[in-house]
Amino acid sequence: MSLLRRVLASNMGQLVIEIVLVAVPAAVLVALLHLIFGSSMEDSLVGDVFLNILEAAVVAVVFVQALRKIEHLSPSEVGLSKHQWFRQLLIGFLGGGALMTVVMIVLAITGSYRITNANPFVVVQLICLIVAACLLALLFTRNKKIGFLHYVLFALLAFGFLPATVSLLILIGGAVQEEFVFRGIIFRKLESSFGSWIAIAVSAILFGILHLLSPTATLVGAIALVISAGVLFAAIYILTRSLWWAIGVHLGWNFFEGPVFGVQVSGHVIPGFFSSAITGPEIWTGGSFGPEAGLAAIFIVGAVAFYLCFRAARQQRMIPRNQLQRIADDTQVEHTDAPVNL
Repeated sequence: MSLLRRVLASNMGQLVIEIVLVAVPAAVLVALLHLIFGSSMEDSLVGDVFLNILEAAVVAVVFVQALRKIEHLSPSEVGLSKHQWFRQLLIGFLGGGALMTVVMIVLAITGSYRITNANPFVVVQLICLIVAACLLALLFTRNKKIGFLHYVLFALLAFGFLPATVSLLILIGGAVQEEFVFRGIIFRKLESSFGSWIAIAVSAILFGILHLLSPTATLVGAIALVISAGVLFAAIYILTRSLWWAIGVHLGWNFFEGPVFGVQVSGHVIPGFFSSAITGPEIWTGGSFGPEAGLAAIFIVGAVAFYLCFRAARQQRMIPRNQLQRIADDTQVEHTDAPVNL
């Protein structure tokens, strides 16, 4: 077997190649757009939306093609099934939103968060959004067929999203890119080589390191993301083996943090429904990076994340490293015992 074939056949080789294949085209495309349009593209909301969606599309296309050509897998085999994808995305979105809501309630109770400005009409739209999303999730759970009521709720959902449409598109692009790379490639390939626990730890650390690139990032914030979000998204993927679930939770977490509650998302200001103010110790609130980097989020999200890990272990969804070794040994025995044609 040639060196190239050995690299392509190994999990770590596939991981490196797929990361390069995903990252390089997206980076080259962004560089070309900057060269053509200049820095003004990112300075405008329309340009920011265009860049995020374009990058996400490139990452998605390259990821799917890498699965098929390198690993000989279909998208459904890694968690991108066409079956009930919207239901998984929607319920995940509501779950991520609910988790962020708990964090913000705790901050409000402790006097660290308050809404400074709210348009009554926009509040009605937000209520429509949440009610429509909850009812749609319930309908998709009980009935797979789409009827008249579904379309009414879709319209209500679109009406609710109107004040934050631009923000939603930006956040969708970010959630898709990060989940495809961190859960779809890094976590999955590490798990195949070292088992679930090591894969959770390493992918979560890398997730935290990525967010250190934010101009307002702190070491405490990065550690917070490792403990909370990095572990949480990996645990959700282990329990569901669905990237739709992971994308949904990630998107819901960011959407409620930014557009709904009006606070910064990983150091970025995301326009939405309310204007708000965060006060108090930065270590508790997350400061200018956002609540995700504070102790409030670490305690709440960390507890949920480790509960989900415990639940996955109880349900035997975790892949232990010794099991991978047994599979490798069995495969080697099969190859050794196979008849040789002379």
